[in-house]
Amino acid sequence: MKNSLKISLLLLIFGFLQACTSSYNWNQYLGPGRNAIFNSQEKIAPWPENGPRESWSFPLGVGYGGAAIFDEEVFVLDRKKGETDILRCIDLISGKEKWKFSYEAKGEISFPGSRAVPTVDRDYVWSVGPHGDFYCVDRKSGEPLWNHNILNDFNRELTTWGVSQSPLIYKDLIIAAPQGDKAGVVAYHKSSGELVWKSRPLTGHPFHASPTLASFGGVDQVIVISPYERRDSSRTHEVVAFNAESGEELWKYTGLKSFATITPAVVIDDERLFLTDCSYNGAYGPVSILLEITKAGDAFQVKELFLTETVGCKMHPAVFYQDHLYLNSTGKPNQMQCLNMEGEVVWEQASAPGFEMGGLILVNDMIINQNGKNGDIHLIEPSPESYKEIGKSSFFSSNKSQAWSPMAYGSGFLIFRDMEKMVCVDLVNP
Repeated sequence: MKNSLKISLLLLIFGFLQACTSSYNWNQYLGPGRNAIFNSQEKIAPWPENGPRESWSFPLGVGYGGAAIFDEEVFVLDRKKGETDILRCIDLISGKEKWKFSYEAKGEISFPGSRAVPTVDRDYVWSVGPHGDFYCVDRKSGEPLWNHNILNDFNRELTTWGVSQSPLIYKDLIIAAPQGDKAGVVAYHKSSGELVWKSRPLTGHPFHASPTLASFGGVDQVIVISPYERRDSSRTHEVVAFNAESGEELWKYTGLKSFATITPAVVIDDERLFLTDCSYNGAYGPVSILLEITKAGDAFQVKELFLTETVGCKMHPAVFYQDHLYLNSTGKPNQMQCLNMEGEVVWEQASAPGFEMGGLILVNDMIINQNGKNGDIHLIEPSPESYKEIGKSSFFSSNKSQAWSPMAYGSGFLIFRDMEKMVCVDLVNP
């Protein structure tokens, strides 16, 4: 009896520690909550005049794939143009490569290079390459465990810009959205690679918004955005939710009217969902929408709380802080904006240049924003009063410093990249 109690206690402690470890890792696209928000144990220190110091940099091929961080290891999908995808594991502290795994992926797409962020847990790393190669590898050794090609398996063609999918963990499942004729969203057993469920095909054409995990009405659900096709009226737009356990359809919304969605849905709380885009209603223009998702009996109800055409982001989601949304609007004026929960623009960054298609994250109570054109990073105090920049630093000098990939943060270090290298910056000891 005593031994069984000891074992139970040890299992509880282990589970608690594992949960804590996971919550303090930027282990996937947009961080642990998939919302670009991170509550860190380390406090970001004030930046010196020249900005925080660079801890290391690592050369990468051309691409847009951002990093994930788990237990002081950095994971990034790199690419040798026209030939191979390369999954790399790099030590967070030293910047030294610990292992790499390469596989053949011949050919190239428009805007070449990697696309997605790997997803990591204590045992595995999952990644999807631009040609649809979905691999699971051992986190410690980098040895491949299973793989599928989500284009071939679900009858989808390789489109102009390839595949951009960052897999989503749910319990023992790893989920992606192939957006093929045979399935819109699929869930595999994360260790064996066995297909557990597949959803119905999506109504739109394949594009680049990764799935989001939410819990509305007490039901865990996977939310995907499927844009319409301007040249094919049979491809219609939808934002749709599927049961995370089974793939059963729960609800859908058709008001986003997007034809080129990259920015994923962002969960605000257990009732609200934020959508933003810059391809709306037949033209390239901004749109942002706040939805309320509630459950009455067995049915879900979707209510539009606001829709505004004054602000919208093409590449990265907004961050939510103290009842306000902060994002880099890619419509005019192409600058950072603050939006209240009624859909009104509270302020917009007054000085040029804007942040182009760079990403932003919220660490504790500070925003880190990257200029998508030159790679500069900015430290910003989120406030509904005005744009409050308190630090800026440059780490790229190349004319290839297009920086569209999402950033990552862990153990006091910020990871970001351009088209030639990945940089690690110490924000706790700048």
